[in-house]
Amino acid sequence: MYIKPRPIPLNVLFCHALIPRLSPNHPKIPQLEREISSYMSGYRGEKATEFHLTFLDDKKHHIFGGLRLPHEQHYFQIDTPILTRKYILILETKNMGGELDFSPEQFSQNSFYGKKGYKNPIVQVNRHKEQLQNWLETHKLPVTIPLIPLVVLSNPSAIIKTDEPDVLQQVCKVENLKNKLTNLTNLYAKDVLTDRMVKKISMLLLEDDTPLFPDIEKTYGLSPQDIVPGALCPKCPSTKLIRRDRIWICPRCLTHSIDAHNDAILDYFLFNKTTLTNKELRDYLGIDCIKTASRILVSLNLPSTGQNKGRIYHRPLDFLEQLEARYKRIKS
Repeated sequence: MYIKPRPIPLNVLFCHALIPRLSPNHPKIPQLEREISSYMSGYRGEKATEFHLTFLDDKKHHIFGGLRLPHEQHYFQIDTPILTRKYILILETKNMGGELDFSPEQFSQNSFYGKKGYKNPIVQVNRHKEQLQNWLETHKLPVTIPLIPLVVLSNPSAIIKTDEPDVLQQVCKVENLKNKLTNLTNLYAKDVLTDRMVKKISMLLLEDDTPLFPDIEKTYGLSPQDIVPGALCPKCPSTKLIRRDRIWICPRCLTHSIDAHNDAILDYFLFNKTTLTNKELRDYLGIDCIKTASRILVSLNLPSTGQNKGRIYHRPLDFLEQLEARYKRIKS
């Protein structure tokens, strides 16, 4: 059963929200569009892998749609961990077509576009195994449970090329994933964890899962001055709406909205800060009235601390869910 459904990659949500807030011919837009395409390709590959896991829809398999966990001073990310009483499976999905050459020294792809080298996914998934082992030790959890790394090739056109027999033990095509897991279940027949311990590990994994929010300056080399603030027109690129009598109006196409501030505030929390005051909202939306800003903030039911003029509003607890729901609404 799915303990954590797979979200749309945060980088996709970030870039998709960022592009409309840049000037239409901003030089960074092509880079952002390429990033969206790259992350969505990986996401589709991971979803294809999940399709072949539907036969595991039971209480014996705890499936996580991606986790980012702490490791010493850094973090590591696992595409699809599957926790059972017998073992923990660490899936690393690659949505790559063409001839994939696995060797101890390198990993390369030979396709219509030519030959290109990449980081070896076998090395990557084995490193995740070591990091997860360390995570278990840090939390004083049973380290005797087998950790099994597996690279899954989700693209049907992928061809595995290797002279190393061990590679085929750690790599499989997605259509063979069910058989691979059936063999693992037969091989690891003995229970190592109790149901109670499986639930405890699942809870700790969810608690430690820490999404990485991109940074407009460090990640994309943008400055705050590049970002157009306020409520934006959905039809006119980078055009700020003007508020008149509780209605947002586009000065160019006259599109109007009563709640355009909702998306604008989501973007504020995404690109600016995780907190917001009444004055900061007025400056951001370009409104003068304190009562209007208060009415907007109260309507959003945001967590807050302090009182009266000292009240500070915080990013909603379901912020990521709201970002994903908005993305799906816009794309539908």
